[in-house]
Amino acid sequence: MKQIALGSQGLVVPVIGLGCMGMTGFEEGHMYGPADEQEAVATIHRSLELGGNFFGHGRSVRAAEK
Repeated sequence: MKQIALGSQGLVVPVIGLGCMGMTGFEEGHMYGPADEQEAVATIHRSLELGGNFFGHGRSVRAAEK
């Protein structure tokens, strides 16, 4: 996957990131519908397999740890 420099501190990231906020259910309000942790973990793993390493944050960080 093509990578680019982000900022001036030497961080290099893919040109495509994975926004993960929708994987969280947005607290208990389920703004994006109920969260499916197993699906979130599988999606993050697939992104990593494809060379992704730039993820949006939120409670999805817990899923990324898995």
